[in-house]
Amino acid sequence: LVYVTNIRKSQGAFNQLDESSYLANFNSISSASYSAVDDPSSGVPNDLLATCKKGSSSATTPTIEIVAIAGSDGVVNSSALSDQCGLNSVCIIPSGVTFRFDSNLNIGALIVRGSVEWNDQTQSATSAFMCAGYVAIEAQGTWDMNLQNKNGWIYIKENGAYHPMLRERSFGGASMSSMDNPIVEIKGRELTRTWSLLSEPLNQGDTSMKLLHNPILMGWLEGDRIGIAPTEERSRGVGEEFRISRIGADGNIILNRSAHSSFNAEFIPPVSGGEAALMSAEVMNLDRNIVITGDDFTHVQCDPNLPEAVAGEETSVQGCRCSSFRSKCTIGLHTIQMNGGIVRIQNTRVEKCGQRGVEGKYCLHFHKLHECPECLFKNNALENSHQRGIIIHGTHLSTVEDNVLYNVRGAGIYIEDGNEMFNTVQYNVVVCPFPFSDPSLHGCTVPGTSNRIADTSDNQSGIFTRAATNHLIGNRAANSFNGMLLQGGGIGRGASYGKVCEPDAKFGRIEGNVFHGHGRFGTYTLGFNYPKLTDQSIANDGHNINQDLCEGFDNVGNTRGVSMAFKDHLDYQNAFVGHYEAGDIQYNGHQSFNNNNLMYWKETKNFEGGCAAHITGSQYAEGNLALPDMSTFIIEDSTFGNGVSFEPNHHCNVGTTGVLCMPQYVLHNIDWINKDRSKKWIEFQNDNTQDHDANQHHGGIFTLSPSDSTKVITGQGLQNSFFPPGYVSLVSSKFSYLLSAPENTCVLSSSLGVEIGYLYDNGILCKVPLRSLKLYSRGLLSGSAPNMVVEAWFNDQGAGGQAAVPDVTQYIGFHQVGGDNQSRKQGYTIPVIPGVNQSYRLSL
Repeated sequence: LVYVTNIRKSQGAFNQLDESSYLANFNSISSASYSAVDDPSSGVPNDLLATCKKGSSSATTPTIEIVAIAGSDGVVNSSALSDQCGLNSVCIIPSGVTFRFDSNLNIGALIVRGSVEWNDQTQSATSAFMCAGYVAIEAQGTWDMNLQNKNGWIYIKENGAYHPMLRERSFGGASMSSMDNPIVEIKGRELTRTWSLLSEPLNQGDTSMKLLHNPILMGWLEGDRIGIAPTEERSRGVGEEFRISRIGADGNIILNRSAHSSFNAEFIPPVSGGEAALMSAEVMNLDRNIVITGDDFTHVQCDPNLPEAVAGEETSVQGCRCSSFRSKCTIGLHTIQMNGGIVRIQNTRVEKCGQRGVEGKYCLHFHKLHECPECLFKNNALENSHQRGIIIHGTHLSTVEDNVLYNVRGAGIYIEDGNEMFNTVQYNVVVCPFPFSDPSLHGCTVPGTSNRIADTSDNQSGIFTRAATNHLIGNRAANSFNGMLLQGGGIGRGASYGKVCEPDAKFGRIEGNVFHGHGRFGTYTLGFNYPKLTDQSIANDGHNINQDLCEGFDNVGNTRGVSMAFKDHLDYQNAFVGHYEAGDIQYNGHQSFNNNNLMYWKETKNFEGGCAAHITGSQYAEGNLALPDMSTFIIEDSTFGNGVSFEPNHHCNVGTTGVLCMPQYVLHNIDWINKDRSKKWIEFQNDNTQDHDANQHHGGIFTLSPSDSTKVITGQGLQNSFFPPGYVSLVSSKFSYLLSAPENTCVLSSSLGVEIGYLYDNGILCKVPLRSLKLYSRGLLSGSAPNMVVEAWFNDQGAGGQAAVPDVTQYIGFHQVGGDNQSRKQGYTIPVIPGVNQSYRLSL
């Protein structure tokens, strides 16, 4: 694929109602998409398409069932099976019979209740194929396919064949009863690695590339087709594909053509013993010696009489259901292991897959397998899909590892119902090769599915999950709208609806993931994500039996939180990184560079146990940290480079976000090496989005930790402090009473010079720590609530020293989140100087 476009930001990216635009652009999308079966240079058998492709006699709809008859040894081979089963038959391999694949086979459809053997020893030719309208492994059937030295093609035809459970154009295992245990095993030629990273930039015009790993040791071959991920920012990039012409002795890859664009390779050394930031383009091997492919996508008319699979989603498992946003469905092949058994697919290419608008029809799909630790999708290449990529649905303990997904429309990897637990999704790469705003290709969005959030311009994602209790390790995603989206705000979906406390689920191990070049978020959780100790378990099929345990407090007022960490994530060149409302979640070893918002967080809480930091051991540069309301927010052992700015109270009192808009930000062992003085280092809130003036959202206190404050106050100094020498805290200039503290304890930053005033947003700098004092009220209204009178005495007499006239008096306005009676979040807040050398009297 060689693809060049002029991006028009006003167009592109399908929303759920854009079916007509999708259909109008479908030919352009198809032209920009690759399928190995249509490429003579891929090694596809010469007679495959002539034999099997729609339009040939192969399109005959099977109308009869034929049970295969084996020889005396219980074996039937391809030629014998072809003699027994024609194009018009569903061929059944019964229990006790082994189908031994030895040569090309073209039949109407295949049901396996016995066994299939397909390997280097059984297959006579170097490359061979099997064609069928569907392949279903049922009952105790087994499909055992292992090709290490030969090539195999499974071609799923559009011939009208319908399996009662898997439906049309399907391959997979179908457990038709609780006694069934179908097993599907496919293993192509082993690759040590399916992807690597550029070790140095690939520039426009270059005809060779160098990788971090030796392609020979990875198992890559001359002639293999490889794809490279875009390295542009904000989902504006274009991927490219090449053939490997030659691999040098030094591992240098000679390409079959010159690069049309440039691709970055940048490596930032670790800080404080952390991980290096590998900001380099992913290079994926897209070829496999086993290919599951089929006829071209077709658009089929919807049927208004089909039953809805999940209430409100307007899709059906039985076919193309009419909906308010769908009149047609787009049908390719799909693979699935359904309701039981075991599936292990490795080193296989799946293409022309997904059935847009039909429920449950994807490229690779674990479907309601419950506990399945043996289930595995590994080292596969998925390309040219029109409804997601790899799906984990109602399944626990499975593994999705080292797969590469390229040009997959909708979510790449998708965890579906919210009850899935302890699945391991690791070291996969998901790449969208098209710009999000392209007016013809529309990024990797697709309309008309069951989930507009995951698949369309709303929030199309490389990795999408409703279930937090899964392991996401070492994955990389590039150039989608979101990198990883945990939408944990619901109560379960489908059969799990009402049975899962999604926002309260404990997190699995989430570590070492890299998200870059996304138009919206890299790392992203959406919803009220506050993990808690509940009774959700695999034994309960991932359901919460006692949902009282999902409450934030127990019956004596203790919190139920349980902490977790995003460990060693790298986010760069995205628009945002972070959450809306989330607590007991730590960023540990986070590296965030050149994102519009290096951190985007609206609300949080003090950590369970009270001591853990929200951000620790992390590194930030070139972007804004939009920090949340609510808590004492601790940042420790972290480095802030050029172009960093802090935004306190992010989104506070926009709608009903935030509470009293006076969080406490505690900085400990911070290395502030920001030399950029062209933009503010901090910016307090000043825009009012409410229809009233009871809005004191300019709060937010920055202060050093007690130990760091002591160093400054005692004259020891603090290297690379966020504050000017001698100062330990900062607050908005709105709290002017602090300026009356004796001996210039607190001063306007502008008094230290114009530049200092600008950098600190003309806030008040103090030589002593500040703390947030919050007073909550009930039942007051924005138009009638009184001001709070703050009187302060700067002496060491405590309440007894308040007989005299106060040293300073300030009136603090009432604060109300949202409109009158819209929320219970209201009251008054002020920053105070802790200690015995001052006292306060507050009154209304």
